[in-house]
Amino acid sequence: MNYIAHIHLADQTNTSLLGNFLGDFVKGDKLNALPEELKRGVQLHRKVDVFTDTHKDILELKKCFPDAIRKVAGIVLDIYFDFLLMTHWEQYSHKKSSHLFEEFYIELTQHDLSLNERYAFVRRGLLEYNWLANYEDDSHCLAALLSVEKRFNGRLTFAHDANTFLQNNNLQIECAFLRFYPQLLDYAKVTSRQLKG
Repeated sequence: MNYIAHIHLADQTNTSLLGNFLGDFVKGDKLNALPEELKRGVQLHRKVDVFTDTHKDILELKKCFPDAIRKVAGIVLDIYFDFLLMTHWEQYSHKKSSHLFEEFYIELTQHDLSLNERYAFVRRGLLEYNWLANYEDDSHCLAALLSVEKRFNGRLTFAHDANTFLQNNNLQIECAFLRFYPQLLDYAKVTSRQLKG
């Protein structure tokens, strides 16, 4: 799952918004240096990623991707699922997305963590441009894909092909998301309780 889904799951499980967001940035022994609440958020993020990556609906979706971009299918679905979550937000949350993002940005501001250059870059961009709400528009998916593609430094070109695939298969992907996300929510709630002991 991508940023918005992890933040939403944090809210639904009463775990740290920032901690759940940090899962992609905390490596190795950096985890043990975090405050307990942030640490639990990272742990939940990691378990959510494993659940997602091994779920039958996600595995079936990945098989549908053209060979040329199948290796980035997980990244593409993560980004598109954030758009779909925003599209169906009221089905999964009583809190407005803008209010949740505001809470997240406050946490992000309060913790000036020294993790790595990638985190510093993303944190700076989030605080400067507040771009989470952009996922309400599916055109932002292409922008996000292009941003990821740029990180490959020309070694892999996939953004436009992936965006075309998403547009051509949006109904199938949306149906899979609507089956999958309630199961992910249930899993996250159970797992967060286990992590809290």
